This record gives sequence, C-alpha cells and structure tokens, in this order.
Amino acid sequence: MIIPVRCFSCNKPIGHLWESFEERIKKGEDRKKVLDELGLERYCCRAVFLGHVDNLDIISKFKKA
Repeated sequence: MIIPVRCFSCNKPIGHLWESFEERIKKGEDRKKVLDELGLERYCCRAVFLGHVDNLDIISKFKKA
C-alpha cells in the first residue's frame, strides 16, 4: 500500500526517500542511477523500492466493509 518507513531486513530508514525516487523515475531517469544517488546501496533496501507497487489510489475507491 504505502512504502515502509524502514527496510524490512536491515532496518535502515527509507520511507523519506520514496517521493524523490518516484518523481525522478517519472521524469525518465535511470532507476539504478537514482537509487545510487539516494544512498540505497544494500540490495534489501533497493528491493523494497523496486518491488513496491502503489495501490493506495485503487484501494481507496472501495468502501470499508
């Protein structure tokens, strides 16, 4: 749903980097270059960013049961 505040494996704070990552990707920058410049060097942190799918807009359309 939303990006986790910390990496699941190494517990490094990563949530504050999501907005800048998403903006730069939408502008057409290379994902590897953006992740390197944001300081995400560990594969566990990179996997959280690359594997994240933002479903909040889709899910918010449905009523709570």
